[in-house]
Amino acid sequence: MGEERQLVNQSELKAGLSDPRAYRGAARIVTTLETHISLLFFAGERVYKVKKSVDLGFLDFTTLERRKHFCEEEVRLNRRLSPEVYLGVVPIVKAEDGSLVMGGSGTPVEWAVEMQRLPANAMLDGLLRAGAVDNQMMRDLAGLLAEFHRGAATGKAVDPFGSPEAVLALVTSSLANLAAFAGSGEADTNSGFCALTSERLAFLKATATQFLEKSRDLFERRVREGRIRDGHGDLHAGNICYRPDGIAIYDCIEFSETFRCSDVACDIAFLAMDFDYRGFHAFASYFVREYQKRANDPELIELIKFYKQYRAVVRAFVACATTTSTPGDLELREEKRAEARRYLDLACAYALRPCMVLMCGLPGSGKSTIARGVAAPLNALVHRSDVQRKSLSATPTSRPSPKGFSQGLYSPEKLQRTYEVLLQSTVFDLNRGQSVVVDATFSKGARREEFIEAANELGVPVYIVEAFASEEATRERMIRRQDDRHEASTADFSVYLKARERFEALLEIPASLRIRVDTECTTAAEAASMLIERRIQAE
Repeated sequence: MGEERQLVNQSELKAGLSDPRAYRGAARIVTTLETHISLLFFAGERVYKVKKSVDLGFLDFTTLERRKHFCEEEVRLNRRLSPEVYLGVVPIVKAEDGSLVMGGSGTPVEWAVEMQRLPANAMLDGLLRAGAVDNQMMRDLAGLLAEFHRGAATGKAVDPFGSPEAVLALVTSSLANLAAFAGSGEADTNSGFCALTSERLAFLKATATQFLEKSRDLFERRVREGRIRDGHGDLHAGNICYRPDGIAIYDCIEFSETFRCSDVACDIAFLAMDFDYRGFHAFASYFVREYQKRANDPELIELIKFYKQYRAVVRAFVACATTTSTPGDLELREEKRAEARRYLDLACAYALRPCMVLMCGLPGSGKSTIARGVAAPLNALVHRSDVQRKSLSATPTSRPSPKGFSQGLYSPEKLQRTYEVLLQSTVFDLNRGQSVVVDATFSKGARREEFIEAANELGVPVYIVEAFASEEATRERMIRRQDDRHEASTADFSVYLKARERFEALLEIPASLRIRVDTECTTAAEAASMLIERRIQAE
């Protein structure tokens, strides 16, 4: 093993440090967490992080000396944002009876970073899921990061990382890593794991390269203005904790200056992309604006989408690479494939123009679920006819009983007015540069044509996604949603049957603009990928 001084192997470490006695009575129960580069042991009020003896190309922890060095670097760098969390580097030694002792005296057989344990219920990713985040929290976070970046190292040792050449090399490298997972199927990839098509990979490379070429002056100006900083490098919601005594941001990149030192826009874009991935586009935009204001950085916004795309590509690669260490875990493979594709949908969407999507289909076809999924990576607004129709009437918010087909809320006059308002609001948002998904039955070709003509006049790409399901599945869905007080649609199965009789096939829509989605076997995320793939082909 050359220089390697691994006096205990990974299995011994996991077993020995899972024993509460290794912590000199400080813990009754020890829980563990394993990542691809670390072992973490949660013991009472402390967390101990041990680096694995691995060489992944972009990091090398294969000697005891290197692991100790990077433990020290982790503490030094993370104390910039969380000084009270990172307590120091402690040795792991072997007692006379062969057991492992954390922080004992004697010759170290391994090293660990000792940290204060943070409250699990205060992590930003969990708070987002719980709906417990507000704009004030975003402002506080933006202010903290703006202050951090102002004080972070810059100058001759850091500036080269922000040059156009360095950024191009970084982006090219990330896409080259992803190439092993690109093809038409598992057998057509170097890794045996397919996450994207070769066409999608080529699109990502082309759009990133084109942006760098046309924005060379901007990148060079950013260097001259001191916007390149020794930052965090791994800024996502899972690494941020809202403690009662302040925000703790931890787990920055310690093993690579290349990944850590960058334009501040790259750090900020990572967190904004993470918000987008989790479905919180509004928080992403608000956070970026607040940071931009506090950092007095008017040109930041010009770089955000580019760096978001880069960060999404990196996260997609991490998801793909995870599968190579456990090739036999089929459930994990599918989980990571879905994760990678969601990141790649985001990466591509950042480079695509705003568009209009007409989401059409019969009542109960599942089109509203698909509409929300399609809108997610595009950061599109969803204009839903069921919601618009009720807003134009005196109907209370609770679900009324429909009076029958072509009556009440479904009268020709109400339908006409509903589509008129939908078209007006859609054109308004498209003019603002906002993508829009219009969720309606669109049973008549003439109505579809009105929206398509409006998009053409604005020079906006338009696509039609048609959702369909079997009669049996539709009936079951309509029965289930009868008791859903939040469901906007009032259509029952009788309405479905009448609508089916009068639905005009989409014969006027060119095949290149039309996507058919069987909602019984296609998820919303898969439908979004289908749309993005079609859009890439058209670009």
